[in-house]
Amino acid sequence: MKKLFTGGRRKFAAVMAIALVASLSQVTTSGASSADTPKRGGNIKVGIFDTFPGFCTGDNLANSALMGARSIYETWVEQRSDGKIVPYLLKSFESSPDYKTWNLVVRDGIKFHDGSPLDGTALLINLQAFRGALYLNGLIGRSPKSPSSGTGAGALANLTDVIQTGAMSVTVKLYNAEVNFPETLFGSGRFMARSVAQLTGSTCSTVPVGTGAFKYVSHKLTDLVVAKNENYWRKDAKGGALPYLDGITFTYVNEAASRVSGVKSGALAATMFSSNGEALQILALQKDKKLTSIISPLDYYPSLWLNHKIAPFNSKNARLAFSHSLDRAKWLKVRQKGLGAVPESIVGPNNIMFNKKGYAGFDLKKAKEFTAAYTKETGKALEFSIPYDSTSSDSAADAQLFKAMVEAAGMKGNLLSITTAELIQKAFPNQLQLLPLTLMEGTGTSFIVPFVVSDTSGGNPTHFLRGAAKLSPALAALQIYYGILNISSFKDEVSENLLFAARAEPNKVKAKKLYAQATEQLQNEVRMTNINFTQYALSYNKLGGVGELGLAAGGPRRLVTNFGIDWTGVWSTK
Repeated sequence: MKKLFTGGRRKFAAVMAIALVASLSQVTTSGASSADTPKRGGNIKVGIFDTFPGFCTGDNLANSALMGARSIYETWVEQRSDGKIVPYLLKSFESSPDYKTWNLVVRDGIKFHDGSPLDGTALLINLQAFRGALYLNGLIGRSPKSPSSGTGAGALANLTDVIQTGAMSVTVKLYNAEVNFPETLFGSGRFMARSVAQLTGSTCSTVPVGTGAFKYVSHKLTDLVVAKNENYWRKDAKGGALPYLDGITFTYVNEAASRVSGVKSGALAATMFSSNGEALQILALQKDKKLTSIISPLDYYPSLWLNHKIAPFNSKNARLAFSHSLDRAKWLKVRQKGLGAVPESIVGPNNIMFNKKGYAGFDLKKAKEFTAAYTKETGKALEFSIPYDSTSSDSAADAQLFKAMVEAAGMKGNLLSITTAELIQKAFPNQLQLLPLTLMEGTGTSFIVPFVVSDTSGGNPTHFLRGAAKLSPALAALQIYYGILNISSFKDEVSENLLFAARAEPNKVKAKKLYAQATEQLQNEVRMTNINFTQYALSYNKLGGVGELGLAAGGPRRLVTNFGIDWTGVWSTK
């Protein structure tokens, strides 16, 4: 998840996909990757805009930091450039006719960095850890706090049971039918395979153990150092060993200008940007013929989550006034330098949920009318806080423009300086009036639906957390996870019923209609709103092989995403 006013950082708990290969990402120059023959060896440094708080299931690494973690970890499934979810560490997945049972089979011959096998037991433990069930089902005798599932418990609350059915296989039972369960299993690249020892040990947050092309060496909050995995399971097209690089250091560089100078000078081999506040740097680097720049599609949807539990956004008048005050065309011109598009829905046009109906777009006259209606309704002025990161000049500029827009409509916006860590701590559950975060994304819905329903279990009366509630008051409190991803803290039965019906509908035309109706309802009630769409970009210097290594199941992977690129097949041309 990414804070809208923090110059490009994002955090989560939890992230889907892309359209055509040609629109997926764009290579704007090619001056840095002239060598066609892979070169082995070398250590490089990559600039990112997020930090490394930890590596367990509850640590929720942000986007560019997730790129570093994904050099160590791999996912059970992956997403092709055409958006299709395909097996990766899994050999196969198959559903029952009613889409309530899914059989998962693990690929043979893969080992974790600690030498332990990737098998059915590892898959079982990973799934139970993600949904927060390890300490309740006797798999490990630990307290509920260690290890923490984090927001994964909410994302996977539709699971009713996970059963190991063979040495390399697991069956997952769902409460509500879920046609796109493999997309949920991908988790926007976040449901990564961790070794059993990591998940059940005392160093889960501090020592990551995966199956990836690189192994953990060391880390601090601002840096992650990884080294070549000499026993990596994948080979290149000619049967040669992967990876090519000896090692990578992913380093946190807060200011976009410093990342620009770093990649230009060669101090950084590559660096990542977000169009949220960093569009100027992205556009400038695209013109630099000595560098190669690649950019994602507009499939990331920053949301302004309006807290329904507290004033002022417990009032629909306040929500309408706020959304109508946002001059999205001006934002695109001033803050994004024309990079992107003006939103006409809470999701982008590539998403199956896209619908313009009910969307409260910019209308200053209406914004003033609803501001006055709020004051008449409550007897109070319409006032709220705008969170931003004071350590980032881009974030501060974002917040100032945002403040000017709402105050032009008669509202009062109070700038609230807050760190990324503080914001995320207050996000689950939401303790702020307004929370700018990039959560929703992709062409699908499994990284959207959990954020806009009040109970991600779908009301399942047999879910293990409801059973745990009978054991003690402490465990009863864990039921908060059913709605912990619903940042706006609302319950809308109309939209929820439509979303669950759509998720269970195998006919794509019918499903799309149901999803569009749900979006219209969410927009009519202004459950959340937005001011822009986001793209992620990566610029690099003297690297080869970027985006050339395909997926294990065949076909190209997405070139650049919210979590950057895949480093497995990349080499240095120095």
